[in-house]
Amino acid sequence: MRVLSKLVWAALMLPFIMWSCGPIDEPAIIPQTASTLTSPSAGTAIVLTEAEKEDTIFFQASIPDFGVSGNYTYTLEMAKGGTNFATVDVVGTSTTPTVKIAVGDLNKKIVTAGLEPNVAGNVDFRFKTTIDRSLSPLVGTATTLSLTAYKDAVILRNLFLVGNATAPGWSNDNNNPALFRDPANKDLYVYTGFFAVGEFKVLEKLGQWQPQYGTNGGSAVSVNPGGGSDPGAFAITTAGHYVFTLNLANNTFTLVPFTGAADVYYPTVGIIGSSTAGGWDSSTAMTNLTFDKHIWHITATVTNGEIKFRANDAWTINWGAVTPISGKAELGSSSNIPIEAGTYKMWFNSLDGRYIFIGG
Repeated sequence: MRVLSKLVWAALMLPFIMWSCGPIDEPAIIPQTASTLTSPSAGTAIVLTEAEKEDTIFFQASIPDFGVSGNYTYTLEMAKGGTNFATVDVVGTSTTPTVKIAVGDLNKKIVTAGLEPNVAGNVDFRFKTTIDRSLSPLVGTATTLSLTAYKDAVILRNLFLVGNATAPGWSNDNNNPALFRDPANKDLYVYTGFFAVGEFKVLEKLGQWQPQYGTNGGSAVSVNPGGGSDPGAFAITTAGHYVFTLNLANNTFTLVPFTGAADVYYPTVGIIGSSTAGGWDSSTAMTNLTFDKHIWHITATVTNGEIKFRANDAWTINWGAVTPISGKAELGSSSNIPIEAGTYKMWFNSLDGRYIFIGG
């Protein structure tokens, strides 16, 4: 009975306790203001020239307001105009509100973003700022500039696999698969695919044994540019799918097992687009390697325009990107790959979306 009385008393007192408690004050919202590009101003037209490639372009930001004091870091990001920053490229980072970049470096970035040389195109810029506090970064609104790139006379190196761990065996001219060059770093190559137990090397010119790339142990790349001793081979001790990365800027490589799903195969893959024979109406079929059915190739003559890759002659599965010559296409992307008229040996990897077009 005594316990029941206590419960009744508590129930009677609860409304008075709740009535006596005032409303809980919510924490004040600290107003914040992100940095925006102040110079060059929106709509400014900039024509880049090769003669000025060593000159510097300065981008000025407004000062952000995080609501608290601290030290800021400014990161200038860019993307092809109208893409809503679907693909972001970092122009530069600074601890002051001024980010600078050489004309030649900016030219490479906007060409990689998909702007056609010698044609004015819109590029969106925005500042992302951080503070040395536990606060989230502030991303400013985009500013659109009109930029005209020049055609960079960069000589792009093509690399090919050879060896008994690969499809062509030890033949230096047997439809040797190309390594996929990174569009932003001409010295970085990635190849994701099947390797048999054995060895392989990398060649620069089909039909020739030099320049030849390999390793003499460790993670360093060894090269015989011609006239010297050939390096040792890269070794595969267990057959399977691997990711092979080759960086010739610092002569390093990695060879690690592929951890994604390697059992997804497509009956057909083809190229389609305004540059191809079938236009946007029908695919031109590619051929895959019997050795690795993820690796597709075709030699095709195209006109100026755009292309995509798609599977099974339907739009259900297709890949798109914005970078010409080489890049990584995304599954289901609405982007189209720009291409200039010519005849190319095209390689496409349906395992990771990478592609490369080799003229000749």
